[in-house]
Amino acid sequence: MTLRLTRRFVHQLFIRRYASKDSSITTTTTTDSNKDLTTEKSSEISTVKRAFTLINPKTVHEIKRIDDTPIKNEMDLIRHRLTENRVKNIPIETDVLIIGGAIMGSSIAYFLKQRSPDMKVTVLERDWNYTTSSTVLSAGGLRQQFALEENIQMSVYGAEFLKHIRDHLSILDEDPVPISFQHNGYLLCGSEQSVKLFEENHKTQTSLGAKSKLLTASMLKEKFPWLNTDGIAIGCYGIQNEGWLDPWALLNAFRQKALSLGVLYLNAELVGFDKSKRVWADGTIENQLDKALILSADDNRIYPMDSSFFINAAGPWAGEVAKMAGIGVAGEYPVALPVEPR
Repeated sequence: MTLRLTRRFVHQLFIRRYASKDSSITTTTTTDSNKDLTTEKSSEISTVKRAFTLINPKTVHEIKRIDDTPIKNEMDLIRHRLTENRVKNIPIETDVLIIGGAIMGSSIAYFLKQRSPDMKVTVLERDWNYTTSSTVLSAGGLRQQFALEENIQMSVYGAEFLKHIRDHLSILDEDPVPISFQHNGYLLCGSEQSVKLFEENHKTQTSLGAKSKLLTASMLKEKFPWLNTDGIAIGCYGIQNEGWLDPWALLNAFRQKALSLGVLYLNAELVGFDKSKRVWADGTIENQLDKALILSADDNRIYPMDSSFFINAAGPWAGEVAKMAGIGVAGEYPVALPVEPR
């Protein structure tokens, strides 16, 4: 099948940086893995080793060639990559393709395979060591003090899940990596104008199973003598199921369990979608995602992959993934996903 690629897809490609064994290339020593390893132009690099990519808004339109094939423009490069021999670890199809393999992607993969063992689940993760993942850069906090019911319910469920983590994430009856959960409640404070809101939120939280306690200014001063209560009229303190944990350990526990259930992890990234038009019975024409275009870190080539469902778990880069799918660009879905890296 000939893939029809749009100009927009080409513009979504990320920068690729490459290292070479060519002795004519001068290398520099640096501790920053995101800096260029060569001082020569990409067209002079003859042998490819590995690639690591990050979105760079200033140079997002650049594409560097990685082989000796005569290429005149970006479209020639894409077509050439799509016609190369497929590497062994890139499947041609999957039932569910999860874009992003950190805590969200890995946990989604785990729950899907737990509920449907025969489902083919594939996870794409471009940062194989999670060096730039929001998961491992976070404090790993867990709290239940929210105003939205769905957030409260997810946190209550999360606390119960962690209490029984051995039942969920053990492999061959071995304990998962200790996540080192530290119980310590969150304290939220408000002024006189916030009292009614705090009371309403507390009522909602307790009705859904969250354990928190409202404190007046005098009660706050007694419980936390170091706290300056000037201007504070009310506080809410989590008395159970709040605290922090080791996010790296929890990520590994989810990932290893997902792998044991048969989830396929690929060191690759999404660079676009091939789309097709579907005509409904009423004559409505709708653009649908046909194939995901996957850039493999093993050989720096792009491969198409069929999938029934695509799940965007790309964290700060979820907005970029949404644009590749046509969300936030002119057309059917003009409203962008308001997520971007800081």
